[in-house]
Amino acid sequence: MIVRDVMITDMDTIDENESLEEVLKNAVEQGKGSFVVTKDGVKAGIVTTWDVLEAIAQGDELSEVKAWEAMERDLVTISPSSTLKEAAHQMVNHVVWRLLVEEDDDIIGVISATDIFREKMYKRY
Repeated sequence: MIVRDVMITDMDTIDENESLEEVLKNAVEQGKGSFVVTKDGVKAGIVTTWDVLEAIAQGDELSEVKAWEAMERDLVTISPSSTLKEAAHQMVNHVVWRLLVEEDDDIIGVISATDIFREKMYKRY
């Protein structure tokens, strides 16, 4: 099984100047755990619900923290033709829960550990 077979392709973006309050609102309404952060329409990072949780734990006012302040700038990407084993290996090595799927310098989707778990369960049961 390869990444392309299980990745999510409807990856949403959020502008770097949006607040974490907006990130949380979008996450809850859309049922998504991450957003590609863009600066002038170009990918600049990724912000996740974990970033929002960290801000809450620190006592930050979500409406005052911008996505660019909380986002991860070192994007961990994987090819859509990589295996799920390779994806899991990347996640473990980089201590991340999600990988952006990149093809020809474009983000075409995201794969999470949950996507891999789901596929492994379906295959077993």
